[in-house]
Amino acid sequence: MKQITTQNELDLALSNDFSLILSKTNGCSVCGAIKQRLELIEDTYKDIPFYEIYIEDLPTFQGQYLVFTVPTVLVFEKEKELLRESRFVNIRNITKLLDNIKN
Repeated sequence: MKQITTQNELDLALSNDFSLILSKTNGCSVCGAIKQRLELIEDTYKDIPFYEIYIEDLPTFQGQYLVFTVPTVLVFEKEKELLRESRFVNIRNITKLLDNIKN
């Protein structure tokens, strides 16, 4: 999982055909647990890059993508949001969408 720290890196990530972004904060223990679960499935979807972003590092992301709670997982096709899972992240919903993209 690659870390995004600048607006330029975010723009590059969103320019991919598909991308998954985990937004989190430094003091969030649930965010760490979600990151671990996403890392377990990351190898299954090698064509879809996984990113993490600390909203403290890039506060404009929070306003730009309306991230009001963490963890929030966003899946994008180009710059269009396909899926949003916040707070109680359902990994099954994410894998279901990623399976559809993969096939």
